[in-house]
Amino acid sequence: MNTIHLALIGCGSLGKVHAACIAKIPGARFSAFADVNGEAAQECLKTYGGDYATADVSRVFSDPKIAAVYICTRHDSHAALAIAAAGAGKHILIEKPLALDLKDCAAIAAAVKQAGVILMPAFKMRYYPLLQKAREFIPEPQVLVGQMMDSRWADDSWAQDPVQGGANVHSQGCHTTDVLRYLAGSEPVRIWAAGGALTHPGHPCIDQCVASIQFANGHVASWVQGDAAAAPYTSKFFFELFGQGGRSVQLYDRLKKASFCDGARTWMEERPEEEGFALENREFIHALRENRQPSIQVHDGIQATRMVLAADRAIRTGEVQTL
Repeated sequence: MNTIHLALIGCGSLGKVHAACIAKIPGARFSAFADVNGEAAQECLKTYGGDYATADVSRVFSDPKIAAVYICTRHDSHAALAIAAAGAGKHILIEKPLALDLKDCAAIAAAVKQAGVILMPAFKMRYYPLLQKAREFIPEPQVLVGQMMDSRWADDSWAQDPVQGGANVHSQGCHTTDVLRYLAGSEPVRIWAAGGALTHPGHPCIDQCVASIQFANGHVASWVQGDAAAAPYTSKFFFELFGQGGRSVQLYDRLKKASFCDGARTWMEERPEEEGFALENREFIHALRENRQPSIQVHDGIQATRMVLAADRAIRTGEVQTL
């Protein structure tokens, strides 16, 4: 098996998680580590092995041995890095969100299409086994609920910065919107929302969102996102599906646990640990090796951001948004 050589761009906490996952996948290897903080890149090289660490990302793009790059940087840098990577002929796994606005999303999509490279947005939640089982159990959910609630984000966090991170709803909301769209099996057509900058008064970005979403196939969803407080019982991630015949599923404890009801019988299922990161990395490497598109593509990244932006507009205008 020929080794697929990878480069990690952004050697912070998420980058290290991906590096640890790749270390367990045969036939794939991080050969290069790049970060504006050269010490962070050197630390990853020391921990995970490889050929070199650099503070100059152009070295990665010009390296003919590198087949694909992982973009794990702050959100406002995603578009420029993805466009440069595509221009260099590198395949791309990019951390969420694809970008914070649709103009950057479209520019990424155009660059990827022109270069003919693979791009996979890192929506790890799609790969949780119990989430996938819930989708199989209720393939046509009439009603969906998706909730992602955090403790209050620190004011000095980069993710709270309006340019670099976009605050909670824009930074993390794409995870929830992507899962709801995936479970609905349809594109969103109408969104209404209420919320605002409630935990960070005066901040230009919204931090709380309660939205209603209608999909083209008629399914509807309720979406709750924010950093008002953590939810000890359900955990940060919580989803519900309601289908025909009395069927329902509740996913909680960071999607490691689920209750299933078939209308007559109820049972519980549990996974010992979170598997999303490991499984999304495996899918990306398999897609590269098999020269095929991954199960999550650039369009999914665009739609997840589109839904977040529509909810933001609905909150600011008080009007239903048509997509």
